Amino acid sequence: MRAALLAARTTTMKHRLILFTLTVLACFWLPSTASAIRPMGTTMTGIIQTVDHSTRWITFAQDGGPVRQFVYSEWARFWHDEAESLPAHLKPGMRVQIKLHNPLFGPDYVQQIVLLQDKASKGGK
Repeated sequence: MRAALLAARTTTMKHRLILFTLTVLACFWLPSTASAIRPMGTTMTGIIQTVDHSTRWITFAQDGGPVRQFVYSEWARFWHDEAESLPAHLKPGMRVQIKLHNPLFGPDYVQQIVLLQDKASKGGK
């Protein structure tokens, strides 16, 4: 009788252990399938209207959109035909593409600026 109770208890514990293991695995697996990556930024194209390099403010007229003001970060890069990639070379009237970072906390800021030139303006230089 005692052996039968011990065998029944062992079987019940095995089932409980299997059920517990499956529950724990499901808890770790389900959130990983439902996770989403938050977008790190928005890319916009437009014309620079004003630039203040002392405060790092850019007034930007987006193509087909509103005029906006952004600050560029200390680590922002300005990709153009020159060897240096400093935003200090940025001037009003330039047609650029900016990558705007939207942090969870704090204001939006520009991370990357790319000078856009069509082939007609390159050939006229």
